[in-house]
Amino acid sequence: MLRKLLEEGYLNAHRILLKEQVRLNIKPDDIVVLSALISLYEKKRNTLSMSALSKMTTLTPSRTGEVFNHLLEQGFVSTELELKSDGKEKEVFSLDLFFEKVTNLLMLDIEQTKNQKHDQDISYIIQHLEKALNKSLSPYDLEIIKEWFTESFSRVQIEKAVEVALDHHRKTVSYIDRVLRSNDIYEKDLDDKKRETIDKLIRGVK
Repeated sequence: MLRKLLEEGYLNAHRILLKEQVRLNIKPDDIVVLSALISLYEKKRNTLSMSALSKMTTLTPSRTGEVFNHLLEQGFVSTELELKSDGKEKEVFSLDLFFEKVTNLLMLDIEQTKNQKHDQDISYIIQHLEKALNKSLSPYDLEIIKEWFTESFSRVQIEKAVEVALDHHRKTVSYIDRVLRSNDIYEKDLDDKKRETIDKLIRGVK
């Protein structure tokens, strides 16, 4: 999805290139030429011409060729021969490798953000439970909490389960775990009949 957004111009590839130049380990002249290639790509022009590419930069055709070859070596661009309608071949460039590198960086950022939020949610839930249950959590309790997040229960779902447990005057993590795994907690409001059903489901939990 991210790659498609890049390729279709919904994400500004020029801006991302400048922002991520350190992580991409790319030099100033490389940025200039690659940015020019991106501009050509955005105009649906992929025919490779060093003289035309040079005119879009402040570099000489010779230097532009050197930088382009460096981009090839570094895996930012690739080239191939394409057959024209008149039967002749032309050399074209592709930015697939560049888009792949940028996509990988963006996905890494997203994953790190998710991990940070995940850690924050775990810390919040532990503090919330200790306050709600009025006691320190045991290693067994912490193991159960870890399983909740491993199984992708959300913070909101866990908070709802805690509310149900407190409504039933049952202050144990094992009881909350049983409530969390019942379907009834997904309802915004629980009527007396539903509360009775949940109570029966978890009555055996101490």
